[in-house]
Amino acid sequence: MEDLKEPITATPVRPDRTGRRWGRIVLYVLATIGVLALALIALAYYLNAKEARKRVTIDEAAVIDNVMGETYGKYSAAKKGWLYVGDDDVTYLMRVVQQAKIPDGADGDELYFVASGNDVNGGANALYGVFYVHPDGKAGLTQENTQIRYPSTAPVRPEQVHFEALSENLWGWVIKTRDDADPGYAVTTTNTVLAPHDGQIAVLAEFVAARDAAPDKSCDEAKAEWDAWEKEMADEEGDFRIPLRCDKRRWTYRTATVNGNIPVPITVTAGGTLDGKPVEARSWKLMFDPKSFTYTIPDDLKEQ
Repeated sequence: MEDLKEPITATPVRPDRTGRRWGRIVLYVLATIGVLALALIALAYYLNAKEARKRVTIDEAAVIDNVMGETYGKYSAAKKGWLYVGDDDVTYLMRVVQQAKIPDGADGDELYFVASGNDVNGGANALYGVFYVHPDGKAGLTQENTQIRYPSTAPVRPEQVHFEALSENLWGWVIKTRDDADPGYAVTTTNTVLAPHDGQIAVLAEFVAARDAAPDKSCDEAKAEWDAWEKEMADEEGDFRIPLRCDKRRWTYRTATVNGNIPVPITVTAGGTLDGKPVEARSWKLMFDPKSFTYTIPDDLKEQ
């Protein structure tokens, strides 16, 4: 009788998945590293691009020469200025009288400058231009300017231009112009406040700065003639010619300390003499109106 043998049962061999599992882990790690690397590359590109925009720099001499040429035409080495023929067919000799570069703008340097000139033929015509050059957000530059004419034989000089911080994010100019076109009238000097706004150069305010008249008679006689003329004008029968009276008044201004994004108030103070006597000491406070983007000028200051 044959020996009975128990059947041999084969135990299934499970495949070793350890190597495959480690392979997946390695792939996951590599994929994660790749994503992080791409993110870091993108971040570096963004930061470099942003930094590049911030690094827009201005070569003052080159930029001014280019802008002046575009605005006024060819530079005259003989005249040491730009000969500009205006819309009024008057030829002005234009020169730069003020410039300031602000290096900490949002996207790089900002350049502010003023050019002025007068009639080369000696007429009572004068002109000044104010310019704001700044980054365009695309690693380039753009500019705004305005041209203002006034009746005078004298151009704006450097000492007549004051560059002011009006708020934490706004710079502007206070420019004095002298109206001396008619020798039969008092010579009036006016302060004009200008600043960049909404893609242009805006006029924020105008107020008197000085008035000068020296009649060829005593101050008492001139005052009597003035009073008689003023009465005739009140009766609507007076001569339009305004008689001169002794006048040497001055209106100084002072900007408040910058504190915030709203342009600061401007205080105007009267001084000097009228009819040979000291004028009443008084002041006006000009407040800024954000809606109109101008300063409010009191009526009695307008009438000075």
